[in-house]
Amino acid sequence: MPKLPHEALVQLVRNAPSIIPSLVWPERQVSSATTRVSAAEFVDLNLAEYRADAVVVIGDDPQRPATAFVVEAQTEVDPRKRWTWPLYVAGARVRLGCPVVLVVLALDREVAAWCAEPIDLGEGCCILRPRTLGPDAIPRITDFDAARAAPELAVLSVAAHADEPGIEEVALAALAAAHGLDRERGTFYPDFVLALLGSAARAALEQLMATTGHEFQSDFARRYFAQGKAEGKAEGKAEGKAEGKAEGEAMLLLKLLELRGFVVSDELRQRILECTECTVIETWAGRVLTAKSLDEVFADA
Repeated sequence: MPKLPHEALVQLVRNAPSIIPSLVWPERQVSSATTRVSAAEFVDLNLAEYRADAVVVIGDDPQRPATAFVVEAQTEVDPRKRWTWPLYVAGARVRLGCPVVLVVLALDREVAAWCAEPIDLGEGCCILRPRTLGPDAIPRITDFDAARAAPELAVLSVAAHADEPGIEEVALAALAAAHGLDRERGTFYPDFVLALLGSAARAALEQLMATTGHEFQSDFARRYFAQGKAEGKAEGKAEGKAEGKAEGEAMLLLKLLELRGFVVSDELRQRILECTECTVIETWAGRVLTAKSLDEVFADA
C-alpha cells in the first residue's frame, strides 16, 4: 500500500503529542493539557548532534516531567537505528531526569516486527525493549465524533489500515475530522488521507460520500474528486505494481459493488477474489460508478 511519508508521520505526533501515551497506555487517562513536545536533540562527547524524530513529555513541570517518550517513525528496516536509539533514550533520561520509553511508530508489519526486537547493549546485561506501535496498535476510527476529537489519530488510522477492506469508512471519518481545522492541518491532512488510497478505495470513498450525503466543500474535494477517474486509475496502477495488493483491491471492489446495490453471485465473487492483476481490478472499479449493470462493469472479464 502507499506509505505516509516519514515526515508526515512525525508531523502528526508533533501536532498532537497526546496520541503517543494514549496508544502506549490505552488503559490510562493521560491529560492532553500536560502532554507536550520537548527538544529532540542529543549531543555526544564529540559534539556530534543526534536528533530523534520527537520527544513527548507528560507532566505539569516541563523541566521535570513525570514520563518522557522518545518517538521514532520508522518506514523501513535500518540497522543503524539500533545503535542510535539507546543514545536517544539515555540522553533524554539525563536531560529530563525521568523514566523514558522508546516508542517506534512503524505502520508496515514487517518493519514493526523488526523494530520490536530487544536491543542488547552489552552481553545480555542491559536490554532496551522498544515499544512498537504497528498497525494492530492503531484503532480503526470510523465514528465521526471520535475522529473530530482526535484528528491526528484519525489520519494515522487511515495510514495504518489503508490496505484493508472498509478503509473508505475510515477515510471518510478522517476527512470529516480535517474539515474545519486550521488552514495548515485542514489542507495537509486530506492530502495525506487521499494519497494513501488506491483507485478502488477512492472510488468507494466517492460513492460513500454520495450515498451518505456527506459533502466537504473545500479545495481538496474539488481537487481530488472533480479531476475524474483517469488520474486515480493511473496512480492506482503504479500503486498496484509497487505493492501487489490484489486481495485488498478485490475486497474494496466488492464493497463498492455493494454500495451501488449490485447483487454479486458466489461465482462472480470468487472470480474477483481470485484475480491477481491489480490493474484489471482497478479497471472494473473505475466502471462501477457509471455502470448500469454488472455486465457493463465486467464487459471484458
